[in-house]
This record gives sequence, C-alpha cells and structure tokens, in this order.
Amino acid sequence: MKYQQFKPTGAAARIVESYWLLEDCSPGNTIQRIIPDGRPEIILNFSNPFESFSDGVWKPQDECFFVGQITAPLLLRPRGPARMLGIDFRPHGAARLLGVPMCKLTGAAVALEDLSRRQFRDLERVRDFSSPAEAAAALDAALRALAERGPVDNDPVSYAVGELERSGGLISIRDVAHRVGWSPRQLQRRFNDQVGISPKLFGRMQRFQTVFAALQSGASDWVTAAVRCGYYDQAHLIRDFRELSGKTPTALLAQEVDLVRHFVRGRAMSHFSKTGEGRPL
Repeated sequence: MKYQQFKPTGAAARIVESYWLLEDCSPGNTIQRIIPDGRPEIILNFSNPFESFSDGVWKPQDECFFVGQITAPLLLRPRGPARMLGIDFRPHGAARLLGVPMCKLTGAAVALEDLSRRQFRDLERVRDFSSPAEAAAALDAALRALAERGPVDNDPVSYAVGELERSGGLISIRDVAHRVGWSPRQLQRRFNDQVGISPKLFGRMQRFQTVFAALQSGASDWVTAAVRCGYYDQAHLIRDFRELSGKTPTALLAQEVDLVRHFVRGRAMSHFSKTGEGRPL
C-alpha cells in the first residue's frame, strides 16, 4: 500500500487540511478500519471503489462522494486494485464549501452529483488526469479559487476548533464558549451546524488522536500515554478506543495492513512542487 499527503496552498488552506493519495495493488479483500478524526472528506476513485459495511451488508461506494463526520469505526474492503485521491477538510471547512449544515450529513456518504452537480463537476474532472498526483494539484487550484470567494477564517467556530485541537481535547467546552463570547449551548448549536458533531465529541476525538503521537514521542506504554493525553487511567483510554475504533489500543495497531496506520498516526506532507511526472502516485 502506497500513501502520500500534500499540503493545500493559498486560500485552499482555509478549508482543506490535506490531500492524500492511496494506491493498493493487492487483490486481497482484507477488511480495513477507518476511525473518527473529526474531519469530513471527499473521495475520488481512479480505479475500483471500496465496499463499506452498513446495516449488516457490504455495499460498493460511489466513484466520487462526500463523507460526513463519522462517529464510529467505518469498515471497508477493496474490490480489486485501488487508486484514490482524497480531500481531508478542516473540521469546519466542508460547511463553507457546501453551504449546508454539516449535522445533516453526519454519518452519510453522498455522491457528489447529489450534492451540487454544478459546483463539483470541476472536482470530478480531475479524474481525467493520468496521474493522481497531477489531479491533486489541479484539485488544489480549483478549491483555492472557491475558497478565495469565501470569508476569511476568523469566525468563533474556527477559533473553537483551533483551541480543541491545540489542547488535544483537554480544554473545557465552557472555557471555549467563554473565550468566543457565547454560552455553552450556543457554541454547541453553532459547532454542530458547521462541524457536524458536538464540541465535546470533537474534543474526545482529538484526545484519542494524541495517544499515537505520545507513543511516537517516547511514552513507553499505554498507561504512560493515557496519563500524558489526559485520560484518568488505562481503563478510561480503553473505553474511548473501543467506542471510537471498535478495538483495544494493542489490537488496533497490531494490523500492519490497516488504513488506520496512515490516517491516525499521520505522515509528513509533501509539497506539490516535489511531485514529479512518472512517480508511482
């Protein structure tokens, strides 16, 4: 499995966290697990779309689709060799692009043509490029133009998102609400509209993500990582892991093939200028 991330440029960084490219030529049907991270996505397939498990049935995904916030693990499996390009939005970025309350799309996977055919036809056209890396650069240009027509990133929800991310989910919702001049209830409502989940759940996801960074930066075991990331104890951490990933910490990282190793632990991001023609991705 080959995986690479790219940084957005210019105004696109107001709404996009990163672009990612994934290529998997293995013909197997190993089940992959995606866990919540607080960021909606758009997926563009250049080959066989994955299947997702929902309501006890495996269903093929669309070729180009938007994924709203997920609040539980998402199980996927390949249907053959896969090549895909993803847009990892900032938590509140998709709301600016779509112009609809994100809470209406939480847990949903919607074909792009069902959202706004006019707005997304340029995004779908990038699949005409022979290289997904070239397509990512074209996609960045399209989103940069869209973002330039939108507001500058200085609204209270953007600030709240930043505080929850910077604190690793440890800052209280009441403190965040006080800083932006809203009541906790008003923050809850506005945050849910623009991000798609509550600020409390988003904070839990950020704390959950910091565990992997703690392990990489020197925490020798799960107990040390749990304390460093603000969990009461190891049992508290395990409860969050089971709810958000469906597995214990040890079991989650034991599977080398799991997509979670890319999307949770993260990789260094490249710049588009470093992506030359003829490279595998």
